[in-house]
Amino acid sequence: MDRLKELSLLVQHGENVQAVSCAEKLLAQACPMEDIVKALSDGLEVLRNKCTIENFQLLDVLLATRAMVEVVDECLARKLQTEMDTMADSFERASGEAPTKAIVIGTIQGDIHDLGKHIVATLCRFKNMRVVNLGKDVSVDRFVDTAIAENAAFIGVSSLMTVCLSRINEIKDELARRGHDHILVVAGGGAAQQSSPDRLNVDFVAHDAFDGLDFFLNHILPGPS
Repeated sequence: MDRLKELSLLVQHGENVQAVSCAEKLLAQACPMEDIVKALSDGLEVLRNKCTIENFQLLDVLLATRAMVEVVDECLARKLQTEMDTMADSFERASGEAPTKAIVIGTIQGDIHDLGKHIVATLCRFKNMRVVNLGKDVSVDRFVDTAIAENAAFIGVSSLMTVCLSRINEIKDELARRGHDHILVVAGGGAAQQSSPDRLNVDFVAHDAFDGLDFFLNHILPGPS
């Protein structure tokens, strides 16, 4: 069977582990990301009739969606991040300038979505910031510990899941408790964008990657961190 067709069927059947493995093999064979995304979409398209009132099958839809999300996060996001890191590394070497400020970035504990913050991290690096990318499912203590150890000016925290927002509220309080409330906290991601800085107890809520970047650049002072 054609491997793209296999990926589509695996997503359709909610086989998340096998779908990730299949996508990894496709990427290893230099399959274009656009073709993989189309296969993922085709897998979900077949389930359209299970979303109707007459034939509603929520479990099938949820399992298929989980499979698609895991392929995006575990395979496509990782490949995209590698390519973006390579570009950023080349830019840093070409510029020959020392980074001006550090930012610690990650997805809050309980959330495994990873793609959006990769874009923010790369944009920051292109603007001569030092980025410490903690990945996904990051605890409050790890955010704070790393920011203090790295003498960071900012913490960038992302969440696409509303149930995880309460943990974001704890970051600034923990920074203050340790005497580092000068470190600014910026929240982003689909769930955070539905809230406000006051409710999340952060300094700023970014509505897209460039919105967050503008905030960082507007608060950078001359000189290294």
